[in-house]
Amino acid sequence: MLNSLLSKVQPKRYKLIYNSGLLLLFIVLLVLPQVSGLYYVRMLSILFIYIMLGIGLNIAMGYCGMRHFAAAAFFACGAYGSAVSIVTWNVPFFVSLLIGIVVACLVSLVLSLSAIKVKNHYLALVSMGILIIVELILINWLSVTRGPEGFFVPRWIIFGIAPNPIGRYYILFVFALLCFIFQHNIVKSHWGRDLRAIANNEIAAGGMGINYRSYRIYAMFLSAALSGVAGAVFANFSGFISPDSFTFNFTVFVLLIVILGGPGTLIGPVIGAAVVTLLPELFNAAPDLRQIVYGVLLIFVVQVLPRGIAGTIKRRFHEIDDNTYVKPGEKVGTEDITSRYTASVSRKGDNILSVKGLTRQFGGLTAVDKLDMEIRRGSIHSLIGPNGAGKTTSVNMITGVDTPTAGTVIYNGEDITGLSMWNLARKGISRTYQHVQLFNDLSVIDNVAVGTRLRYKYNFFHSVFHSPFMRKKERDLYHEALEYLSLFGIESKMNDEPESLSAGQQKLLEVARAHCMKPELLVLDEPCAGLTETEILDFSNLVKSIRDTGISILLIEHHMSFVMDISDDITVLDYGKKIAEGVPADIVKNPIVRKAYLGDDDVNS
Repeated sequence: MLNSLLSKVQPKRYKLIYNSGLLLLFIVLLVLPQVSGLYYVRMLSILFIYIMLGIGLNIAMGYCGMRHFAAAAFFACGAYGSAVSIVTWNVPFFVSLLIGIVVACLVSLVLSLSAIKVKNHYLALVSMGILIIVELILINWLSVTRGPEGFFVPRWIIFGIAPNPIGRYYILFVFALLCFIFQHNIVKSHWGRDLRAIANNEIAAGGMGINYRSYRIYAMFLSAALSGVAGAVFANFSGFISPDSFTFNFTVFVLLIVILGGPGTLIGPVIGAAVVTLLPELFNAAPDLRQIVYGVLLIFVVQVLPRGIAGTIKRRFHEIDDNTYVKPGEKVGTEDITSRYTASVSRKGDNILSVKGLTRQFGGLTAVDKLDMEIRRGSIHSLIGPNGAGKTTSVNMITGVDTPTAGTVIYNGEDITGLSMWNLARKGISRTYQHVQLFNDLSVIDNVAVGTRLRYKYNFFHSVFHSPFMRKKERDLYHEALEYLSLFGIESKMNDEPESLSAGQQKLLEVARAHCMKPELLVLDEPCAGLTETEILDFSNLVKSIRDTGISILLIEHHMSFVMDISDDITVLDYGKKIAEGVPADIVKNPIVRKAYLGDDDVNS
């Protein structure tokens, strides 16, 4: 009882300490200019610019997993876009700010389009090319950028007022605060969950209906826009910019901010910017040592703190980041949940899925050879066969993970052959995977919450402003996610990391996430792997109850007593070919099946 009480009290205490710390930091930064000298005011002003830059890179790299080196390029575009527009066209500051953002976003479009096709180190190479191109343009386009000599920007004027150093401090403080709030509101919405899901596992994200190619473009645009904001205010704050300020070394500096602070964390860019800005002040007597300090920090973080400072703290006190819509220990009703959360079934013919001549070749190897199969609406159809028979390959082609070499897939009377995973998910197909595909950087309940994204919709602006409409949607979807966790018996793990679950619980979590999508066709790939006999019996009853609500199920499973107990129809594959099909009683008696797969022993033994 004491442990139960402590489990409820500790998270509240951690979150209270965290929120109190943020409030204290806000108050300190608010009053600091009144009690400190101009040197520290200027240093902290620059710190706010670096925080904005770190937040921009954190959205693309930390949350969406796009590692790139174009931060300095976006920063430069924002700075020069704003500076040139002020000097050339004499526009007001806020207009120049918008121009800087637009220029940065236009340059990011090149990298965004590349991100559709490449990722990881290939994307990093493309981004380095963009950085080099931008740097060469700044140096050689003399008529606009004035080249290596640099570009002088008039004194910062806002609404006809030229603020003093303390005034500029507060302006930058407000900009940094708005960027932090923007990041917070995006991350604490379905947009943030989607971005983190893509960074964790894009295949599983696609299966949830997330178009990860489009999301990469969105994330890069947001990253560039925030970097453009930082560049614009930097140009107006410093009064002078030159190409020397936006080299590859500066990109490494921004990268260090995110990595040191903690990629994929809200407070990480603030911590990282503070460390890399304030720590080198200790080496003012030897300025050349600064680059060495940055290099040592980068090596140290990668080796000792791979999650960064904030990421390490979050891993130890993960309750700080728990959702606020469902409290630990909160009770939900799971009575008749399967009937309350059924699919909106489209009654178009007796068969929900028809596969005709489905073939997949890998070079000279034919993994699936002219498979014909029909799944009756509202039935459990099992696809069985020895290892390597082509079962998962067949399912991958049906669900859009893989593209058939030949053949067609008809779903609800529509030819869906070759459609993407996210389009098929939106049409009502959800699935689990042979090897568990979870979002390990999301909590257990957040994994299931991703499955609700197609039904609980709100637009980007609701997310940015955390509107009452958005908060209601979030509250409803989290309560529904908790109901599904309760249905599968893992609600007590709602705020845990998926990696802390047993293998069987991870399988159940994946099924709960797929079922939470309310599909018309639910594809289960070896869902019993890791379950005990008792859990398999309970799961068998659950699958039957799902079938009874009208949801069709395509099942791959090696546990034959389970298959024979719940299946309405069975298709048997061997070396990619269909060798038998029928009801369980016929399959058991089929001599070809017994010879190829089941053997002569009783299947239930």
